Amino acid sequence: MTGSEDRKAEARRPLRLRAGTGGEGSAPSVFGNVPVSVTVLAALLAVICLAMTLAPDAVEEGIADRFGLSPARLAAGGAGAGGWFWAIAPLFTHALIHATGTHLLFNLLWLFVFGTPIARRFNSPLRFFSFFALCSAAGGAFFSVFHLNDPTLLVGASGGITGLLGGLVRFAFHRPHSKPESAKGVLPLTDKSVLILSAVIIAMNASVAIFGPGMGAGDADIAWQAHVGGFLFGLIFFPLFDPARR
Repeated sequence: MTGSEDRKAEARRPLRLRAGTGGEGSAPSVFGNVPVSVTVLAALLAVICLAMTLAPDAVEEGIADRFGLSPARLAAGGAGAGGWFWAIAPLFTHALIHATGTHLLFNLLWLFVFGTPIARRFNSPLRFFSFFALCSAAGGAFFSVFHLNDPTLLVGASGGITGLLGGLVRFAFHRPHSKPESAKGVLPLTDKSVLILSAVIIAMNASVAIFGPGMGAGDADIAWQAHVGGFLFGLIFFPLFDPARR
């Protein structure tokens, strides 16, 4: 799905793992009919990536170390450097950082694909950004469970974007005339299409642990746990954010 990878660290550097208002308007035609909230998020990610690319190496590394998610720092909690705030804040801020322009572009592609229908459905930038942020945090937390003792920094919006996909699964295949149980516009978790799609998406991401990242990823590692964690949060908690259910 979305791209999330790491690059090997030098001796002094840790391994960095890349994880992939009222109403909504539309962006200018250069982006097509894309909701404003999606365009704003994409622009923010692009500006941050450009700034880090142009910054001196020491500054770029300092930003990544501070705002990237360190599972060890999260596990240390209040006893770690920076206390509880810097233990928890990177659960959200890691999604704003990308290690390379290629990593960013790949994630932006899926952000537009999955984010557009979600933003239109929510019809609220606040609801959209909140959903994305919590999906990112869930992906980061799930990833951290598997890497508590690794010298790893997770960066990238992949967990949040895959969470958008999880939400999309809950309504994209809604057929009100043939599925009375989804009359309110959200398919139940037990729906056959939800179960099948979820199993396929999770299996595709988890297969990375067995078969590797695949063609085009080079020596990168894919943060499949962040994808799965974000997806599951979006899949399960989408109805809490969906205005159609209110």
